[in-house]
Amino acid sequence: MMQGNIWISPNTLGLVQGMTLLLKFQIGTSLEKSIFAPKDCSSSQFRGLKVVLAEDDGVNRTVTKKLLEKLGCQVIAVSSGFECLSDISGAGNSFRIILLDLHMPEMDGFEVAKKIQKFHSHSWHLIIALIASAQEHLREKCLLVGMNGLIQKPIVLHQIANELRTILQRAGEKL
Repeated sequence: MMQGNIWISPNTLGLVQGMTLLLKFQIGTSLEKSIFAPKDCSSSQFRGLKVVLAEDDGVNRTVTKKLLEKLGCQVIAVSSGFECLSDISGAGNSFRIILLDLHMPEMDGFEVAKKIQKFHSHSWHLIIALIASAQEHLREKCLLVGMNGLIQKPIVLHQIANELRTILQRAGEKL
């Protein structure tokens, strides 16, 4: 979808040793520049914002983590709902934002959000769902379980920045 390529480098045993991701961005008109490289997506805008990213797909996790770091966020990336719950419980609730893939195996994003709301109600985590489809019923379902926002995949920098800005402003926080 992003007109890129991905290569996986195996080691001598045939196991994955490394990965290379190449994405192509063509910037021509000023409109395209504002869409793909907005001026307000600087690394200082969200500097120090602590984020947990729960995404089972390794490529999506790596790309999303790098985008969040580019915005200045401090990111802990985990591959399951169980790891997410463990990290937010063990970190003294210092994470402000939790990004949850809705379709993780074993415990999906909805289950994780419900557990966060049930067991961490004394803290104020802002939860953003990561979804692969734009079905309207998913947005409603996310709001019903206490999620604060939604980002559709494939994830791009300005999309993350806009959603973070929106939910932080709704929560009454200054950027």
